[in-house]
Amino acid sequence: MKKILVFVPFLLAALSSLQAQQSPKIILHLQSADTLVHRSLVNQVTNLKKEFPNSTIDVICHGPGMEFLLKKKSVYIDRIQRQNLKDVTFTGCEFTMTQRNIKREDLVPFARTVPYALADIIRKQQDGWFYIKLGF
Repeated sequence: MKKILVFVPFLLAALSSLQAQQSPKIILHLQSADTLVHRSLVNQVTNLKKEFPNSTIDVICHGPGMEFLLKKKSVYIDRIQRQNLKDVTFTGCEFTMTQRNIKREDLVPFARTVPYALADIIRKQQDGWFYIKLGF
């Protein structure tokens, strides 16, 4: 009986790990205005959703990466949005918006914002999200 009780925590951990692998939560951190990086982001989101269809992806933009969320430069984000991918969100940094004089209405309508992008990334990592920094 003791052997079974010792085994139970390992079994629960293995099942939990399997669950996490089937639906990972992924942060894609964008801090670049480079359109080659933006084009690559489209491919990365598409590929991740093919490999992990139940994943949750949050593209978090700040600094020069906020350009990705601007309506007037929305070529690449529109490509992702047209795919109607489930559980893909786009987050902008309000601090960067203030610093760069970007107004909420300048962003694509489906973008959400947080006060500080880096703080949001830290909170998500504490909650078990995988972190991927984008760029070349």
